[in-house]
Amino acid sequence: MSKKSLLFLIIISISVLIFSLTTADAKSGKGAKAIFDSGEGPSVGMSVTRAPARVSEAPAQKEKYTGISYQLALLSDDGQFKIVPKSRTFRTGEKIKMLIRTNRPGYMTILNVGPTGRTNVLFNDYVEAFTIQEIPRNTNFRFAGNTGVEKVLVMLSDNPNPIGNQTTTTASAPPPPVNTTAVATPPPPPPPPSSGYETATSSGTPLPPPPAAMIASIEGAKSIKGSKDIVVEDSMQNTYTVVSPKNGWKPIKGGMKDIVLESSGGSNYGVIPASAIADGGILTLEIKLRHR
Repeated sequence: MSKKSLLFLIIISISVLIFSLTTADAKSGKGAKAIFDSGEGPSVGMSVTRAPARVSEAPAQKEKYTGISYQLALLSDDGQFKIVPKSRTFRTGEKIKMLIRTNRPGYMTILNVGPTGRTNVLFNDYVEAFTIQEIPRNTNFRFAGNTGVEKVLVMLSDNPNPIGNQTTTTASAPPPPVNTTAVATPPPPPPPPSSGYETATSSGTPLPPPPAAMIASIEGAKSIKGSKDIVVEDSMQNTYTVVSPKNGWKPIKGGMKDIVLESSGGSNYGVIPASAIADGGILTLEIKLRHR
């Protein structure tokens, strides 16, 4: 057998192995996309204390997962939208949309936080599972003004988000580099009587006003030793965490180490056990858009 034939066989064998591993991962529900699509994955509630399973034991139990998926769509010169990787650096004048969906129904709130600290509520509504939301609605993001890093916070919860009652907050700052002229969205439908979201503590004390305190808490949590149990960052420093309005909008411990991330073909997935957002927790994704 010639060297070229041997090399060809080796390449084919490696390709088949990679494909087999990828397929097995998807079938077993280990990948973020597979878990996002199915809505469930391996149980992690006992991942710290439970001894390794024996071969004779029954298959591991599964639990429900909550996830957010997003894509960045760039408006090209021919007027068509093209999906681009999250690592792209945007230029002044470029226009984009964000395509966001969840794998379960819930209340979704989306904020734009500019480099100056000015915050705009872009979306605040109840969403159905696997329904694509175009953000912003009826218009586009346009990069203008000062360059820097734009932050988009995507928040998903079982109950209405108190942040949705706000429109714009600022700290004596000029207009943000991203120009959004989206039509205001209607308020979310009221929650069922049995699951009303408390915008105050049980004693009647109003909850701390977001999002300034929340953003500061998330940024501070990133510098804490062992913070991967509080926040998780992907390769582009986009952050996933669970915040608690009842605890001053701070990221809560526990569960974040079990989050599963995956990016493929411009689609980005982040899933976490549904138990992590129980008791009023809000799954929060911080997306960073770089403008140069």
